[in-house]
Amino acid sequence: MANYWRFVKKTFASVFVVLGLFIFHGLKVSHSVEIRRLSVPRWIQNGTEESVVLDCEYAYNENDLRLVVKWFFDENTEPVYQWIPELSNRHVSGVLKNRLDTDFAVNTADFYSRYRAIRIRRPSTELSGKYTCLVTSLAGQDSREQVMTVFVPANEFELSYTEMSDSSVNVTCEAQGLFPLPVLRLFLGSSNGSPPVTVTDARHVSRRKPSGAFDVALYRTFSASELSKNGASSVFECSLELPGTNYARAKRIAYYPGIQGLRVDAARSLSSVSHQKSLSWLAFLEYASFMYILHSFSSKSELL
Repeated sequence: MANYWRFVKKTFASVFVVLGLFIFHGLKVSHSVEIRRLSVPRWIQNGTEESVVLDCEYAYNENDLRLVVKWFFDENTEPVYQWIPELSNRHVSGVLKNRLDTDFAVNTADFYSRYRAIRIRRPSTELSGKYTCLVTSLAGQDSREQVMTVFVPANEFELSYTEMSDSSVNVTCEAQGLFPLPVLRLFLGSSNGSPPVTVTDARHVSRRKPSGAFDVALYRTFSASELSKNGASSVFECSLELPGTNYARAKRIAYYPGIQGLRVDAARSLSSVSHQKSLSWLAFLEYASFMYILHSFSSKSELL
C-alpha cells in the first residue's frame, strides 16, 4: 500500500510540473505581440476598384520592443512591404512597387499601428496571390495569411452542338478572356427531369493570352446510342467557375434528334454566333475538334 501511495504522489507531481510549464508558456505567448484580425478581400473583379486595403490588426504591450511589421506575397522570402515604427522607416518592393498609397494610415493616433495596413491602388490580376502579415518584436512574433484573387469574368461563353452524318453529336463549350484559369464541366441530362451526369472524359483545351487571360474549351462527341438512353431529348449543360471566387455561370441546350442546333459545317456557324472571337482561337478549336472526330471514326473503323 505504501508503494501505491508513493506512485500516486509522483504521478500528481509530474502532472503539476507539466501544467505549470504549460501555463507559463501560455502566459509568455500572451504577453507578446498577437495578431487579432487579418483583413484581406478574398476576391475582387479586375478594374472595378480604385483601391483595396489589406489590414493586419494586432495587440502589443511594453515588452514588444523593436516592433516590425512585414507583408509577404506568395512564397517570396523578401517582404513586399516593411514598416519599423521606432525608425519611422517604410520600404516597398516587388509586386507592390509603385502600387501603394504611401499617404494611407489606418490609425494615426497609435504610433505602433499607424502604418500596419497597406492600400493598393487599382488592383489588377498580377496581384492575385497569398498575402502574409508577420509582426515581430523582441518578445515574440505572430503571422496570418490569406489568398486574394483579382478575377476577370468571361467576355464570351458559348455552348453548342453539331449533329454529324452518322447521327453522333459533337458538343463544344468555350469561354474566353478569363482569369484565373477557369474550371469547365460538361453534364448530360434528360428533358424528363432526371439528374444530369457529369461527363468525365470530355477533352479540354486552354490557351493563355499575352494579357494573362485564358481562353478555354471542352468538347465531346456523343454516339446516337448514348443519347437514345435519354428518351425524347437530351440536355447538355456546361458550368463555368473561377477558383477562389464566387463567379459561376452555366449554359444549357436541349438536343432533339433530327433537329439541328448547328450544322455539320459548324466551324463557320460558330464564328457567326460569336463574331468577335479570335480567329486564331477558332481555327485552333476547329482543328482540335476535327482531329478528335477523325480519331473517333478511326477507332470505330478498327473495331469493325
